[in-house]
Amino acid sequence: MIYRLAFGWIFTATLVAAAYLIGTMPVAAAEPDADSPELVCQVRYASETRLLHQSATTDPYSAATVDFDNRFRFRAVVLGSPGRINHITLTVYELAESTKEAPPVIIHQVRYQAPFNMNNEIPALTGWNHVYANYRGRELRYGCALKAVQS
Repeated sequence: MIYRLAFGWIFTATLVAAAYLIGTMPVAAAEPDADSPELVCQVRYASETRLLHQSATTDPYSAATVDFDNRFRFRAVVLGSPGRINHITLTVYELAESTKEAPPVIIHQVRYQAPFNMNNEIPALTGWNHVYANYRGRELRYGCALKAVQS
């Protein structure tokens, strides 16, 4: 009897591990338990540090952006509904140094899929990222965490 219970437990654990690895885990188990998770990013350029807060949205064009000294633009898109995040896309643009009206150029972009690390400490989700501009080697650093916000 004990052998049968132990075998059943090992078999179930193996199935759950396999489902997790191939991405067929049930949505409730793969998503955070929070009512409305919020992405919090700490972005640093030169001696300036800013916090960016972004909640889940269905409209990627409403995502928050932060400009730094007309050199960099940081954008965080958290796509999904308030209870469920589909993916997170973080983009860094290099802004034109000249007075001409040149469009921003994407120099760094990363996308995160569920399951997400829900540790509240920055930079639990992304680690520290260092992004360098093509012109004069300017550096922007950022790190993000997905924090549970109870509604």
